[in-house]
Amino acid sequence: MSEHQSFLSSLKIRRGEVISLVGAGGKTSLMYRLAEEGRAIDWRVLVTTSTRILTPRPEQYDLLDLSGGILADKDSLPPGIYVAGVPDSDPAKMRGVAMELLYYHLNRFDLVLIEADGSAGKPLKGWQATEPVVPHFTSSTVGVLDIQTIGRTIDDSLVHRPGLFSLLTGGSEGDMVSLGHLLRVITQSEGLFKDSVGAEKLFINKVESRADQQQTDLLKTQIENVQVTAGSVQQGTIYGS
Repeated sequence: MSEHQSFLSSLKIRRGEVISLVGAGGKTSLMYRLAEEGRAIDWRVLVTTSTRILTPRPEQYDLLDLSGGILADKDSLPPGIYVAGVPDSDPAKMRGVAMELLYYHLNRFDLVLIEADGSAGKPLKGWQATEPVVPHFTSSTVGVLDIQTIGRTIDDSLVHRPGLFSLLTGGSEGDMVSLGHLLRVITQSEGLFKDSVGAEKLFINKVESRADQQQTDLLKTQIENVQVTAGSVQQGTIYGS
C-alpha cells in the first residue's frame, strides 16, 4: 500500500474531464476524495449528481448552490469545491441540476464529478432498466466495487434490489457473496458498466487487509478491457502502487 498516492493520478483522471461514478460501496466517498485532491492542485471542481445524493456537510465544499443555476451569479470562480443541485423532497438530500444546463457550464470547471447511480447506502446492488444515469458528455465512467462484500450473505441489508442482483450474478438470497458474483457484476452487460460512457475504469474499494489484497489480485486476473485501480478511500491508500 502507498499512504500518499493520489487517487486522481491512479485513476488517470486529467484536467478537463467529466467523471460519472457508478456502482456501490464508496461512490460518494471517492467522489469527495477526488474533489479534495483537485482543490489541492488549484482546480475548480464541480460536484453534482444525475440522481440524488445526501446534501454534503459544510466541510466537504467551499460553496453549495441549490438554486439549480450552477453558480450562474458568479462571474469567476477561484479554485475550490463547488456543489450544485436542487432541493429534494427529502430535506437531507439533493437532486442534480439539469444535464443540458450542466453541459453548457462545463468549461467553467477543471473537473466535473457526477454521482450517476444510487444504492441506498448499501455496498452491492442490482440495476433497474433506468439505471445508472450517465450523461452523454461523460469522459470516464468510474465503477466502484466493495471487495469486503465477499463472504457476506446476499440479503436486503447488503444488497440494493437483491432480486435483480441475483438475476445478474446467479447468486440467491441467503448465499454468500463470492468472487464469481463480483466478477459477473463487473463483466455482465447489465452490471456495473451498463450504459457507461467514455473510458471504463474500475475502482476496487476497501482493500484494507492481506485477505482483501489476495481477493483483489484474483479478481484483477480475470478482468479485461477495463482499467483497474484498487485501494481504500477511507484509509487514503492505493494498493499495488
